Amino acid sequence: MLAPSLAHAQAAPPPLPAPPNPRFQSIEYSPDQVFTLQAAPGYQVTVELAPDEHIENVAIGDSGAWQVTANRRGDRLFVKAVRSDVTTNMTVVTDARLYSFELVPLPGPQPDMAYALRFHYPSPEAAAAETASGAELGRYKMRGARALIPSGMHDDGVHTYIEWPPGRTLPAIYAVNDQGKETLVNGMMRDGWMVIDSVQAKLVFRIDRSSATAQRVSEGGR
Repeated sequence: MLAPSLAHAQAAPPPLPAPPNPRFQSIEYSPDQVFTLQAAPGYQVTVELAPDEHIENVAIGDSGAWQVTANRRGDRLFVKAVRSDVTTNMTVVTDARLYSFELVPLPGPQPDMAYALRFHYPSPEAAAAETASGAELGRYKMRGARALIPSGMHDDGVHTYIEWPPGRTLPAIYAVNDQGKETLVNGMMRDGWMVIDSVQAKLVFRIDRSSATAQRVSEGGR
């Protein structure tokens, strides 16, 4: 027979959750931010991007002082400091975003040194709203091949934002000057929008022999 004291023993309190591990760090993505990554020689840091993102190119300022490799899926980077005296930068281009890093070496392992840096991102709805929330100083009149006409387009006076329906083949984009000369324009996909770091009076979209144009009109203009 159990002793009364044992029969009425209280259950042990549940264990407290472990505190966050500082070696696994999360950071919110922003296209205009430089992310600092610290590492000590003999250690590697894993940079985790979105699971549906694929790395296209990695450029390092001093590739002799830092070693960077990507996994086969193209959504992870493994960063190692080869030397402890060289700070440099790194640019990562994916099929969806652009990342800018400052690589800072540590003299040795630190208690809060990151083993993994994980990016998290605004929801697609919030990102689209944020992208389109800037002052819309310019709108555009479209004409030409329907398949090349964007579903949305505006600018904020500094950047031009262009959106095509999902799955649509993206055309080459050209700026047209006052003499009618066309110059290829480069852009970057950011959360579903093609962002061009300039504002042009006229743009031409081309795929093979098909083309469409976008003529800028000021707010309220014709």
